[in-house]
Amino acid sequence: GHKLFSSGWREMYRHALHEAARLGITVGVNLSSGWCMGGPWIEPGDSGRWFLQSALPVQGPQKFSGPLPLPGGRDGYDKVFNPPGFKEYIDLPLEKLDYRDTAIVAFPVADTANTCFRGPQLELLPAKTNRKDASNFIKANDVMGPVLQPLTSQDTDTPVPVSRVIDLSDKVKDGYLQWEVPAGNWIILRTGHRMTGSKISIAQPEADGLSVDWLSAKPVDLQFEHFAKIILEDAGPLAGTTLKFFGDDSFEDGFPNWTGDILQKFEHYRGYDPLPYLPVLNGYIVGSAAISDRFLHDYRKTVADCMADEHYGHFAKRCHEKGLLVNNEAAGPSRSGTMCMDGLKNLGKSDLPCGEFWLGLKHDEEGGLDEHQSYGVTRLEGGQNKVTKMTASAAHIYGKKIVSAESFTTFRHWLDYPGNMKQATDRAFCEGINRFLIHAITCTRPEDGQPGYEYGAGTHFNPNVTWWNQSGPFLRYIARCQYLLRQGFYVADVLYYNGDEAPNLVRPKHIVPTLGRGYEYDACNEEVLLTRSSVSGGRIVLPDGMSYRLLVLPDDRRMPPGVLKKIKELVQAGATVIGPAPEQASGLLDYPTCDEQVKAMATELWGPCNGTSTRQNNFGKGRIYWNMPEREVLLKDGVMPDLESEEKETQVDFIHRRLDETDIYFIANRSNKEIKEILFFRVDDKIPELWDPVTGEKRDLQQYGRQGARTRIPFILAPFQSFFILFSRPAASKKGTEQSTGFRSYTAVQQLEGAWMVQFDPKWGGPASVLFDTLSDWTMHLDERIKFYSGKATYRKQFDLETHYPVETRLWIDLGLVKNIASVRLNGKDLGIVWTSPWRVEITGVAKEKGNQLEIDIVNLWPNRLIGDAALPPEKRITRTNIALKNDASLLPSGLLGPVVVKKEV
Repeated sequence: GHKLFSSGWREMYRHALHEAARLGITVGVNLSSGWCMGGPWIEPGDSGRWFLQSALPVQGPQKFSGPLPLPGGRDGYDKVFNPPGFKEYIDLPLEKLDYRDTAIVAFPVADTANTCFRGPQLELLPAKTNRKDASNFIKANDVMGPVLQPLTSQDTDTPVPVSRVIDLSDKVKDGYLQWEVPAGNWIILRTGHRMTGSKISIAQPEADGLSVDWLSAKPVDLQFEHFAKIILEDAGPLAGTTLKFFGDDSFEDGFPNWTGDILQKFEHYRGYDPLPYLPVLNGYIVGSAAISDRFLHDYRKTVADCMADEHYGHFAKRCHEKGLLVNNEAAGPSRSGTMCMDGLKNLGKSDLPCGEFWLGLKHDEEGGLDEHQSYGVTRLEGGQNKVTKMTASAAHIYGKKIVSAESFTTFRHWLDYPGNMKQATDRAFCEGINRFLIHAITCTRPEDGQPGYEYGAGTHFNPNVTWWNQSGPFLRYIARCQYLLRQGFYVADVLYYNGDEAPNLVRPKHIVPTLGRGYEYDACNEEVLLTRSSVSGGRIVLPDGMSYRLLVLPDDRRMPPGVLKKIKELVQAGATVIGPAPEQASGLLDYPTCDEQVKAMATELWGPCNGTSTRQNNFGKGRIYWNMPEREVLLKDGVMPDLESEEKETQVDFIHRRLDETDIYFIANRSNKEIKEILFFRVDDKIPELWDPVTGEKRDLQQYGRQGARTRIPFILAPFQSFFILFSRPAASKKGTEQSTGFRSYTAVQQLEGAWMVQFDPKWGGPASVLFDTLSDWTMHLDERIKFYSGKATYRKQFDLETHYPVETRLWIDLGLVKNIASVRLNGKDLGIVWTSPWRVEITGVAKEKGNQLEIDIVNLWPNRLIGDAALPPEKRITRTNIALKNDASLLPSGLLGPVVVKKEV
């Protein structure tokens, strides 16, 4: 291949852009050779940083003149195990780690042991000081849990008084301090920072290098100068039209927690000087445990703000200046578990906020997604994707119509195909995703053979997969769903405020116990609450059109006065708010006055009992509830669940959008069994229309009833089947009877018994033609040319209809079990590709009474041929690829397994 930015590489890039322009395709470019952002132009000073500290006890009075000890390179990072490539850099000597000082302070200590945090408080410090490493699999609640636990005072604490912390920075030159030490015991604390040393992953050698400093804008500018400049130059007039966006791939870079000018940034964001509190990062109690805790809250919040504004915000600004959009996977799931981020704020800076979801290692096996399996196996948490709900919430609250996801990422090889990808597809749709970025399409040259080169992670999705020529209907399915799921606005009753803590992530989609099934929700952060929310008609509204019935506060008694003031304004204007009364501010600005402000406003809003007993207070035009579940408040207001099933443990998943007066519901069966359930929709007086995204068919449903202000529809869903139900036309306009009244039922009228002629492709080692006495699995065949065959085989059979059917009878052919995708022709007419259940095609008007010629193309997957080839000497192999199967790989059931049955619609 060509080296990045070589003349050959640039020629290929320009060719790709011009081809895209010719075909009307838009293109995005990831602004790095690997992930995340970085490269050889990122100098150590502009790369990710960790703070380090060294403490030197001295006794005064004395004249101190001498070098200060350097911190250890792993100070506070002794349990690091997860950042990318860390083993190469974690233990480098300090002189290779670009150590730089931030500040030198001194403070008196009377009782050394009790001046520091101890016991359980000490255990919270790694998370509180933003040095806690965690696995990629950590749950959002476990990331946020430790920082929400307060650091409480103990009777024996002897804190350092804030006023006694002295700044010695101007008395230090090149690590040498000259200072008249006053009487008593003092600690001189040197705070500095090292580069983490983290490099970008999987980069081309010539573009490899350090990852950027995520808390600073300068490295983004360097990336533009060295990378974007060439990409834009070669795009010429196509920049902003064909070249539509720059990407910044998923945040996967350990947990940088410092930047060169962090003290100034802190003062800018938090409004006070952090210098006297630096000892807290080293485990000293300054002021009190509670004051130290507030400082740590403010420090973590500053890190999160820097990341959102300086990296993601600045990146968006630079893209917009060039007329480009920005597409960011800005909140994991990979290492968002350790980086101190506000996931929603990061994603909100993007024009195309992006998440990701994986296919689990056993996702298509019985029990492969069970809860008792590890996240590494299922790639699900509580049955849902890790960050897609966070991405969807971010899009909704920041007014973005498109919610993207890196889709179908996996470490499985050659095992996936449209039929077994549908469940994951529908799960993501129901979580709010409406733009799939398929991971991954690799480019491989014809001379590399088949299946050719593949990337190690990602579903193999390119012209070399066996089923590529049959993938159109699956892609059309995704396109139809995406189109409808981008219409109007997401319908959610509840907005959950996620608090002002950092790190701040949103849990996967789940049934909130106090809300229960059938109601949908979004999560929002402090920025959106403060700057984008208002009230109209009793609803919380956002400027782009999203609105919610309830605002729910977190179960935390700390809240910034500004947020409480905003909540007061919202309630006064008519909002309904649920949550406990806050008792204190969360940060240190204007302490202790800030606490008095919070208490005064809380008393005003929650009443003098401050929310302990009675459960409602009216204030202005609005209401505040506490100790009361959201479901109870909604039902009291006459708001029924948006979609409810008669089954308690329903397998139906859904998402609801509204465009003007049209309600659009997407309904999906989460199980691999047919289900019959009665569903209630919170829509009155409209005809339900069923839109089938697999076939493109639309029809009115006339089997429906009314119950109160809801529409009741009996559903029949095939395994993993999905439909859209649209309500747009008033029920009064219903005329006559449609040809179809509800969900169709089918009865078997004739099984196609006997032999089939099957034609394989000799080019791929199969026999040209062979008679199958009955339908059977290729892998059970004694002929190794069939046993190890991968690719397409055509089944042919002639049959007569055993019964004469009236002309209005609708007839179908059900294929039974198909491994793995089928294309059906009857009497020369193409009836289409069958890739998901129900595995059937309509033959009405095509079938004759006598002499029907049925042809079915069946395509299986690559493993059988790869397994067969592995046992052959290299010169006899048909396949070539860089991804070898494991030695214990099993042959996969293949072929048309049937039974093939003619069915009549009843």
